[in-house]
Amino acid sequence: MPNKVVTLHADRDRAFMQREQQLVDALGQYPQLLVSFSGRMESCYAMDLCRAAGVQVRAFTIDNPTRSRRDVARTRKYCQHYRVDQVLIKSDEMVFFNHDGLNAQTPDPVRWIVRFRDAHPGLASIPLLVAASVEDRDIYRERFGEPPPNTLWPFADAGMTTRDLRYGFHHRQLAVWGSNETGCLSLRFSSERDIDSDNLRRVDMAEQMLADLGLPSARVFFHYLSDGETTLCRVRLNDSERAMAFDRQSEVLAALQSCGFDLVTLDLHRVNDCSEVGGVG
Repeated sequence: MPNKVVTLHADRDRAFMQREQQLVDALGQYPQLLVSFSGRMESCYAMDLCRAAGVQVRAFTIDNPTRSRRDVARTRKYCQHYRVDQVLIKSDEMVFFNHDGLNAQTPDPVRWIVRFRDAHPGLASIPLLVAASVEDRDIYRERFGEPPPNTLWPFADAGMTTRDLRYGFHHRQLAVWGSNETGCLSLRFSSERDIDSDNLRRVDMAEQMLADLGLPSARVFFHYLSDGETTLCRVRLNDSERAMAFDRQSEVLAALQSCGFDLVTLDLHRVNDCSEVGGVG
């Protein structure tokens, strides 16, 4: 099925499409690939190019406390729609996908998936595609060293930046399936010390409840006050939902307090105005 694309910038499109076709041709050399599929911008774009190349793909999605229910559900819908075989790897272990500011004990997410793959004889020989930009691979190498064997980093090898991946993502109109936000819930915390499985689930539950109230853009940020006990929920919304939140203040407050937050504030920044939170990620 041909991919639907839109023209974003005529001159850049021509050069970009030539570069993209080279990637599609390179991917087409592989009969099978495993794709680390988070539902974020990079992995959605990688999956779309694999499909354009006619590669038989299997999606590996990690479902653990650092992943939001919204993002996991999005990956399921994508795979069901395009009939992609998905392996949902459930784990209570916290595997982080954004490493800046996290401690040295943070597990290597690529080797984590590779260990799972290699433990299954039918999958062990299939290359794992990592949809990382050249900047992401540089960060990965700085923290974890060279990538493990039998992994492919085609976008980084081609010198594609995060900006290039974002361009391709929008060029192929993939926002209906994926997100160009950073998906790891760890970025909702101002201090690494506050990140544990209970607090991650609290943030995820709060975002789900706000979505049920008609605020799907809501992002919840976790803070402790200076006493180290009082919890603060800072909510960031887009313009179209902020007025609704004001009109439904009592419902929003009750929902978030039921998740275990003591105090609730509304952030006047828009969802995509600035970085997720200072200190982590």
